[in-house]
Parts: sequence; C-alpha cells; structure tokens
Amino acid sequence: MHTYKYFLFLVIFFFHPNAPAETGEDEELTIIGSIWQLSRNSSSSKFFGNGQVLYFFSHDAYQTYNARKFAHWDTFSAVDSRDLVRLKKNQKIKLQKSKFNKVIYEVTLLDGFYAGKTYFLIADELKNFTQEKNNEEAV
Repeated sequence: MHTYKYFLFLVIFFFHPNAPAETGEDEELTIIGSIWQLSRNSSSSKFFGNGQVLYFFSHDAYQTYNARKFAHWDTFSAVDSRDLVRLKKNQKIKLQKSKFNKVIYEVTLLDGFYAGKTYFLIADELKNFTQEKNNEEAV
C-alpha cells in the first residue's frame, strides 16, 4: 500500500502541468518585437543625472546587473563611458531578443542620433519605459 502512495505521488509530481512557466513563455514572446518608449525624465549629461543607459556590450550590462543584484561592487567591472548611450525622454526602442536567462534584452534604437544601432538593456529597467499599443484595430 505504501508503494502505491509513493508511486501516485511521483506520478502527480512529475506530470503536473506547470502553468506559470507556460504563461511566462507566452509573455516573453509578446514582449519580443514590441516597441517601448522612455517615459521617465532623464538627463542628457553623460556624467550626471538619473537617465536611462543602454550598453554597447551585453557583458557590460550583465556585469552591472550582477553587481546590483548581489552587491558585488568590489568586483564590479568598470564600463567605458564611450560604450554607453544615454536615452532622453520619449525615445523609442524595439526589443529584439533576450539573453542571459531573460535578464538582458538586445534592443534597437528607433530615435535619436544612434537610430538603427543595436544595444543592450537590463530587463529590470523596462519599468522606466511604457509599451506602445498596436493600432491595428483602428486601420
């Protein structure tokens, strides 16, 4: 009788559908390819302000993410300011794909001097952006 209970437990445990994981994948697919607009004020200065930064290298963005998450500022890799792009309010980006377990997004700049170039954004910083709605219904 005990083996039957353990067997039933294992069957339920291994074959139970994981609904949150499936919805997370669907959400990820709807985000990729979408256009986002910077909604918070940002500074145009390279050295001062709380503006939004895009990284030229995905590794720089990932190292910054790790330093923020784990408070490893002593091993933080310095990022050259020439490899950063500071966005101004109302500039738009398009998400291309995710990297490093959906922690970093590869984005294409749609506005500004560097329009059409590919950069990298830390996923947590999407809170500073608003997603544009598709107006396909209005057409």
